[in-house]
Amino acid sequence: MPNMSGSYELYISSGLYDRRYPRPNRRTLRRMRRHLSGGGRFVDIGSGTGRYTLPLLQLGGTSGVAHDICPVARKAMAERLQRFTRDGRLVIRGEDADVLAAEHPRAFDLALLAFGVLGHIPWHAERMRMLRAVRRMVREDGTLILSVPNARRRFRDEQKAAAPLIDAGALEPGDVLYQRVQDDGTIPMFYHLYTRNEVCRDLSEAGFQVVSVEPESLLSERTVVGNSLPGWLDDLACRFVPATLGYNLLVVARPRAAGTS
Repeated sequence: MPNMSGSYELYISSGLYDRRYPRPNRRTLRRMRRHLSGGGRFVDIGSGTGRYTLPLLQLGGTSGVAHDICPVARKAMAERLQRFTRDGRLVIRGEDADVLAAEHPRAFDLALLAFGVLGHIPWHAERMRMLRAVRRMVREDGTLILSVPNARRRFRDEQKAAAPLIDAGALEPGDVLYQRVQDDGTIPMFYHLYTRNEVCRDLSEAGFQVVSVEPESLLSERTVVGNSLPGWLDDLACRFVPATLGYNLLVVARPRAAGTS
């Protein structure tokens, strides 16, 4: 199993992440803005260098907490968004999500787990721990927006290669290992790929009620955020296809009231 903290240190510090994903996914950002149209507080879990944090802070009346385990990402964000940290509208954090949840109970109108952040957490128990921590942070009338990699579309060869490791118990069903290539070598990476049923089940177990599941894009994230015209056409096409055809699954969920199923 790769050390994901170390892998992301390399990924961010090399500049490869920002080169691959220079701007937000327009479809995902539109969903986020809709839930903060009147202002409010948000928490961006796995915020990276601020691809979604920045445009949300540019809305009127918003403030947020950006959380990332990678010190290099936090440093880059602090430099990039220093005008927001100076005026108190942004706090950047890196400790365990349970600590953040204890400090900010029911504090946020919107929580984000964008572009597969949840899928980069090894082991189902740890992913559930993250979802439950986020549930404790979100207001009872708040919203969670997350995207997860679609097992029907992503890493077909890697899924086949992972099968013996899954049989041996080194990986769990849905896990894959892959690499990102940079100029001076490769970066080992981990992903847990989701089916629609699985992400809905996990959210329900964590105390959320799923509102919608749709495709985040049909083309790769790199294509839709790196090129304006393909991104616009892809966004249009996503309105007419089922979620199961998406490159990622884009999910909107809300806290489930106590005692409901």
